[in-house]
Amino acid sequence: MSIFKVLEDKIKKQVEDYTEYLSDFKGDALRGSEFMFYSLANIFNDKPIEDIENGMVDSSYRKETYDYGIDAVYITGSKEFIEQIDQLDSYNEDTKYNLHLFQFKRGTGISQADLLKFNSGIEKVLIDEDLKDTDNLYFYNRMQDLDEIKRELYQTVDTKKIKIICHIVFGGVAENIAKDKLLQEEIAKIENTLSSNGYTNYEVRITDCQTLINSKANEAEITDIIEYEKSLKYITETSDNEKLNGFICILKGKEIAELVRKHQSSIFEANIRDYYKRSDLNNKITKTSSSEDEAKYFWSYNNGLTMTCRRVQELPKDQYRLHNMQIVNGCQTSNSIYTAVKNKERVEELTNKLKGGTELTKKEQEELESKTEYQFNEDTSILVKIIETKKDDLIYRITETTNSQTPIKAFSLKANDDIQFLIEEYLSSRDICYERRLNFYKNKGKKNIVNIQKLFQLFTAQILVKPSQVKTRPKSMFISTYDDVFPSPSVVNMNYVLYLIPIKVDLYLSKKIREIQRSGGLGDGYKDTILSYGKFHLGCLILSSILKKEYSKKGIVKNEDKILSELENNFTKHFSDAVLNLEKILKSFIGNRKESIIPGVRKTELDQRLMRYVNNRK
Repeated sequence: MSIFKVLEDKIKKQVEDYTEYLSDFKGDALRGSEFMFYSLANIFNDKPIEDIENGMVDSSYRKETYDYGIDAVYITGSKEFIEQIDQLDSYNEDTKYNLHLFQFKRGTGISQADLLKFNSGIEKVLIDEDLKDTDNLYFYNRMQDLDEIKRELYQTVDTKKIKIICHIVFGGVAENIAKDKLLQEEIAKIENTLSSNGYTNYEVRITDCQTLINSKANEAEITDIIEYEKSLKYITETSDNEKLNGFICILKGKEIAELVRKHQSSIFEANIRDYYKRSDLNNKITKTSSSEDEAKYFWSYNNGLTMTCRRVQELPKDQYRLHNMQIVNGCQTSNSIYTAVKNKERVEELTNKLKGGTELTKKEQEELESKTEYQFNEDTSILVKIIETKKDDLIYRITETTNSQTPIKAFSLKANDDIQFLIEEYLSSRDICYERRLNFYKNKGKKNIVNIQKLFQLFTAQILVKPSQVKTRPKSMFISTYDDVFPSPSVVNMNYVLYLIPIKVDLYLSKKIREIQRSGGLGDGYKDTILSYGKFHLGCLILSSILKKEYSKKGIVKNEDKILSELENNFTKHFSDAVLNLEKILKSFIGNRKESIIPGVRKTELDQRLMRYVNNRK
């Protein structure tokens, strides 16, 4: 069997998970879309498929006229998708950002014309920013968002930390491209297009058949070396699959700061990553790690960190190599120490500037004064508990229990709340897989999956009528309003129909939007942009269309059968009503320009207008 047949078999098997996105395609369009889904799902292996699908701008897939040789586009920070400018507040000055541009070819070869088109598209999209909505409205709207983020990054972040990655992904062999003089010339032209326009940090990355076949989820795993001052081993089991071993260590604080600097949010277990950078970082931790008198006692004051890894490799000179390491408790402590280290570096930089005879600006002087007191002291050490195990369930339990005394309410950390078990059981009876735990059902190949984050957003949008707020600030709202959406069963007797109905509305709405976009859109740029960016808002208005003056929690529960019947039998009618009314509300709020829709749907005032409309509807 040829290697190309192996890839084709893998694609055929994996794309069964994406049938809801591919059911309308045939022939070359289907083959190309299958390859695109398969490739992106393996390149971004830890991302939900709906988030991956958002970045696909291929004209065949979107049923648009042109895509300029670019099939997908994303911006990532610390390997996480960035979709809105507000997300940039969650990162620090050492975060590494990537802007990804993709071209896909399912065949075994890449032509000179393919690369010429890709180069032309890079110039049009990245440099000229000259997209036309009439060529590809979906691509045009997506770049309205991403261009805003890109401009903010290049204005505020060291350009060495922003990388342009031009991906050429195809089903052939990379070596053949390397041997082809004409193709190498075209790749050099792409590099020249970037460098001559000021993008000096770039990469043209070729992903071929072999790379796609070998792609594994563990490619994102972190393996690194730590150096300890003291260590105590507790070995309970040596067999590879059953092992549960402990290593209690004292580490220099600088070791932890360097792990954060190097790996950023990736070092923190996925379940607590939302708290990678919190606005309320504990100044006391930073101050203690900076104090001449207190730093040496830091390890005894602080609860320390908990790390998990799949393997501990003991090295000479008091070092461990930790394979697939994650910090599962101590995110705030780690970042506080890191902040103190950064403060010290910045103070030294500004002090040297003064010593060199350069006068500080007013802003720099204020920065020097504010950070001088909070400079890292090298005497700072920290207690670290390392747990070596290959059991995912155990790692999850360790994460949950070690964070139980903190105010953290990250999406997956609430998975064992009583209310979450009850929701899962209820939705399962309605043929919906409620993924309390990250990728639990996805890894089992299940469909109709809704995770905690998605249900929180749908409930907040449709039941609480706050679509703009939950679209823009899902993480902060989760922290502040978790108990409103998921109250303890011992406190509030929640009717689980209120979780079912938003999911059902979203399923019908998503399917309808895909159908319209695949058939060329509504023929109205304003309405088509609403479909791409106003889905949460449309969900509210669909329920309003069905329930009229009975749109409330009580009304939804009372009219469950009616809602489900209307979704099944009269959805098009209610969808059209929702689009028409959202268009009216938006135009009265932001005007008639479709370019105003994207920033407009983020505004809290739009929620207030929606609420007034819903409450006043007869």
